[in-house]
Amino acid sequence: MNSDAVKYKSQLYAELARVGKGLSSDKRLEILDLLTQAPKTVEHIAKETGISVANTSRHLQILKDSRLVKMTRDGNHIIYNLSAPQITSLVRLLITVGENELSEMRAIQVTADNQKNVKTISLEQVRQTYRQSYILDIRPRDEYAAGHIKTATNIPLEELTDNLDKLPKQQQIIVYCRGRLCPNANIASQILNENGYNAFSLNYSYYDWQDDITE
Repeated sequence: MNSDAVKYKSQLYAELARVGKGLSSDKRLEILDLLTQAPKTVEHIAKETGISVANTSRHLQILKDSRLVKMTRDGNHIIYNLSAPQITSLVRLLITVGENELSEMRAIQVTADNQKNVKTISLEQVRQTYRQSYILDIRPRDEYAAGHIKTATNIPLEELTDNLDKLPKQQQIIVYCRGRLCPNANIASQILNENGYNAFSLNYSYYDWQDDITE
């Protein structure tokens, strides 16, 4: 093969491998999935992922070098966001491939869905019932503000127990959070059902809802 052609393709694959480096860590994948919901500060990302601010900063630097995230400054805070809308599609596609090809992922999800007092509902089932249901978004307020199901009420998970009296006991409640890798919808539905509500966990995100359901 022509040496210039070899050099050309080698350089391009080397650049593309930078994206692969960004994706080659479970924590960096978690950070990317988190940023599909809304822009975040380093401190917020560290809190949500359960890793130190220092380690979060190192992961973010690798993601920045991979051109997967970008940063802006807001006063004393540095805000991180996905560098392009297509990265949301990339993260969602990766999750879909994992669920389809990795039986271990599905086994973990099935175990979580079969916990006591957890009831789940599919997007297909939701199409038939959501207009008569109470939709509960349990994400943090910044993520709700960035985009949410039109009729959804926002009560962040950590505030749910203190606000149970605001929820209807005579109406089906559909709970959603960040999507298929987030356990919080199951946790919230479990809390509600243990307290006499009729709650179903929708293990899909607002963005899945947008793709699947026309309001």
